[in-house]
Order: sequence, then structure tokens, then C-alpha cells
Amino acid sequence: MSFVPIILVLFSALLHAGWNIIGKRYQSSGPSFFLGATSATSLLLTPYILWYFSEIGWSTLPTQFWLLLIVSGLSQMVYMLGLAFAYSKVDIGIAYPLARGLPVLLVGAGTVMLGYDLQLNQWLGFALITLGCLMIPLQKFRQFRFADYANLGIVWALVAAVGTAGYSIIDKEALAIIEQNVGIQMPASYSAVLYLGIQFWAMCLPLTIWYLLTGQRAPFVEAWRIRYTATIAGLMMGGTYSLVLYAMTLTENVSFIVALRQTSIVFGLVMGIGFLGERWYMTRILGIGAIVAGLVVALV
Repeated sequence: MSFVPIILVLFSALLHAGWNIIGKRYQSSGPSFFLGATSATSLLLTPYILWYFSEIGWSTLPTQFWLLLIVSGLSQMVYMLGLAFAYSKVDIGIAYPLARGLPVLLVGAGTVMLGYDLQLNQWLGFALITLGCLMIPLQKFRQFRFADYANLGIVWALVAAVGTAGYSIIDKEALAIIEQNVGIQMPASYSAVLYLGIQFWAMCLPLTIWYLLTGQRAPFVEAWRIRYTATIAGLMMGGTYSLVLYAMTLTENVSFIVALRQTSIVFGLVMGIGFLGERWYMTRILGIGAIVAGLVVALV
């Protein structure tokens, strides 16, 4: 990886941890918080989407791209809903590392299946990151047994992890399709923002339609009540992932991007302790050490 995508992903990791702190503060709002956040960002980016397609033409992108986009949006929704429910059950210092760290191995395996190569040191680094994620939820090492992970909060964190792995792999392939079709007309950074905007629509529309079809008014009322905070979080979410998407256009193997994004675990844990009063434990310190060591081994 070159220097530019590394800086982009590190900054995005800091923003990512920040909006997760906001999400934890509004855990009681659950899916309504994410409905408000994604809706606000979708609406704000709509003029840009319209401008982009007015420049390249509405039929330029093939059907395969739109199918990938739909699956990616559903994967993002799975991730965010899983995270929302996980936050209502366990500390952010437990849910966040599992949801963000475990996809490293999943994405690594997925990219190999797509034909990319990973070296032994990279697999070792990914394994260290995963080990660090499993250590962070523990208060003491003797608690390292299955029963400590057998709770509903961990289950939802795992659901979020599957969603993360799904959209990470799909987004890289979708961006490659955009580059193949409009690379001459539009810079990669412009295409990254376009993809972000239509992906946010792919996230909020299914949730909105579901609430409308089931006759639920409460989520809309709650989303409106917290609209200012949700909008700020949505902008942070958008800024975070736009940087990641742009970094993807500068890197061939998305598994390196996913691995580097795990610095957000360190930021998230420190913020959880500093702003939410969560506690330090030796296991968490060593878990962070394993994550950092894994990043060094995988990327150097």
C-alpha cells in the first residue's frame, strides 16, 4: 500500500470511531438512529448523484453494477442494525472490536476466492488482529471460554461482522465496474462520492419501506426527534466511508484496506473509556497490542 491510502484510511478510522460513540449514546433509539442518519446523508447527496448521472448518462453503468449495489446496501443495513442491537446489550468496547475486527479474516478469504494473492505474513497479521478482537471483550484471561461470548450482544456483533465483510468485498468490485465504464469521464474521487450517495439510498430505502409496509410510525417520530444528532452522525458516516472508497480505488486488494481500518477499534475503545466511562482492563490493553502488531505484520 502506498502512503496516500494509508492516511485516508487512518483518518476515516478516527471518524468511524467517533460516530460509533454518538451511536452508543443514542442506543435506546436503535434502528431509528440509523434511519435518521442514512436518510439525512442520502438527501444531502442526491443533488450530486443527479449531477453525476447528467454528465455520464443514466444508462452508462451496467445491470451488474446495480445488482452489486443492492446487495452492498443490504449488507450495510445488516451491519448497522447488528451494531445498533449489539450496543443495546454490551459495551462499545466489546461490540465494536468484534464487529470491526472479525471481518478481516472473512474478507481475506473472500478476496482469495476472487483471485487475489495473500502472503503468509498477511494471514499471520490478520490472525493477530482477530485474536486481539477476541481478547478485548474479556476482563480477565481466565474468562476465555465460550460462555463469555454466548450472549445476545455478541451474536448481534457477529451479525454486524458478516455485513461488514459482505459490503467490503462487493464495494471494491462495484468501484472497479465504475472505473471500467466511466474512468475516462470522471476522476476516481468523484466516482467514490457517487457510489457513497447511491449506497446510502440503498441502505435507508429498505428500512423505510419496511416501516411503511408494517405501519410503524414510532421509528419515524424518533428519527425526527433526534434529527440533528443523527444528521451529524450520518455526515460522519458518509465522510468515513467516502475516504475508504477512494482508498479502494488506489489499492488492488481490499483486504489491506479492511485490515488497516481496524485502527478504529483502538480509537473506539479509547473514546469509550474517555467519553462513556467504560473501563480499562489488561486484556483490553493486550488486545489492542495484538491488533497493532497484526497490522504491522500484515502491511509491512
